[in-house]
Amino acid sequence: MENQILGYKRTFTAPSGYKYTIREQNGADDDVLSNPSEVADLMNISRFLAGIIVDTDYTPNRLMTPEEVHNLPVLDKWAILFNSRIHSLGNILEFEYDWGKEGGKVAYEQDLEDFLFDYAEIPSEEILLSKKDAIPFYPNGKVFTDIDFTTSRGNHLKFDLLTTKGEAYVMSLPLEKRTKNQSLIARNLRLEVEGRWDKVTNFSMFSVKEMNEIRRTVSSLDPTFYGTTTVVNPSYPDMVGSVSLLSAKDFFYLEEI
Repeated sequence: MENQILGYKRTFTAPSGYKYTIREQNGADDDVLSNPSEVADLMNISRFLAGIIVDTDYTPNRLMTPEEVHNLPVLDKWAILFNSRIHSLGNILEFEYDWGKEGGKVAYEQDLEDFLFDYAEIPSEEILLSKKDAIPFYPNGKVFTDIDFTTSRGNHLKFDLLTTKGEAYVMSLPLEKRTKNQSLIARNLRLEVEGRWDKVTNFSMFSVKEMNEIRRTVSSLDPTFYGTTTVVNPSYPDMVGSVSLLSAKDFFYLEEI
């Protein structure tokens, strides 16, 4: 029987309030993450996370399947990813940004701890301001589905928190169909009509003002984390760029062959 190297473990609380214990990343995880057949629907990430989670109070059996991770609210997913990277490879992420003619390639470092709070306790206003780009908390804690609210026009709606499955749905759409309302469809937005809940796919029944109200409500209860950091051109301080941390080649692997 093959032995799996568990190494040191790391336990933390995620934005939902659930706790996770993860193991160190090992060589077999590289194949899972780089599986080209699962990259398109992000299942490679979900399978990776299911493999490194060795204990959680999220499920009765204390473990998670790839499908369960795929349906996990995305802020918890992000918190697990960042904790895993810090645990296995360190908190400093090194990357390059190409400024082209305005400076060429410049090396940068980012402390990934800047993107994590201690989600086991409510942070002070000072801590929140010091980590403006950190993964947010979920205001409703462990309530993931059927979050309901009523608009000022009296429409009763409910939705689910965005999951990796929802993200994959939006990514699978042709570019011309990735419209603003697709993020609401990905959250399973439903409207109460004569005692039943109908999934909303046509938004013509809502006024522009009501749509803005719906988006603000959903955003406040299911905040978005973009996983990006800002870089400044050393030669032209007024020139800034944005870098996706997850796309940096050293996020999952320190070097490539």
